[in-house]
Amino acid sequence: MRVGIVGSGRLGSPLGRLLAVAGHDVFFSDADPARAAAAASAAASVADGQARSGEPGQAARFGGVVVLAVGWEEFPAVVAELDGMLAGKIVVDPSNPIGERDGAAVVVAVPGGLTSPQYQQHVLGDVRLVRTFNTKYPNELLELGIAGQRGGARADMPYWGDDDEAKKAVVPLIEDAGFTAIDGGGLSEAL
Repeated sequence: MRVGIVGSGRLGSPLGRLLAVAGHDVFFSDADPARAAAAASAAASVADGQARSGEPGQAARFGGVVVLAVGWEEFPAVVAELDGMLAGKIVVDPSNPIGERDGAAVVVAVPGGLTSPQYQQHVLGDVRLVRTFNTKYPNELLELGIAGQRGGARADMPYWGDDDEAKKAVVPLIEDAGFTAIDGGGLSEAL
């Protein structure tokens, strides 16, 4: 599958690497082109799949599935920058409502009494949103994914969404990344 990664930092880089190792064609992007290039190079060095890098708009156009691996507070600006390029696409949201204040992580209130992916769906508009890859720390994601890919114990990876076809399309990505996909229900039930 062609997977676009928007945000090649702490989460996007290891997730893209796991997907490339599984044979997917992964396009890394980031506001910092050097970080995207480094993520693609690291993935290509261990992967049978293809890994390349470029700008966020290129990743959005490239991916049959697009992972928005950006921080909660950066999410609206990145969506605005992509300016409709995600319309109709399957989008994976691994973000959690956590920001940074004075160097410390803080929980950010989600507006309107929504779950965080319901709010992200509101920000994104016409996309087929699936929430997953948000329940593990980035270093843990890579370690657990590699173990699962190599035949070790597979950690559970829940996913949520309101579009059943989009959820079905994302399940193989979860499993190929080395995890056991667990259907958590709709976006209103998401963690």
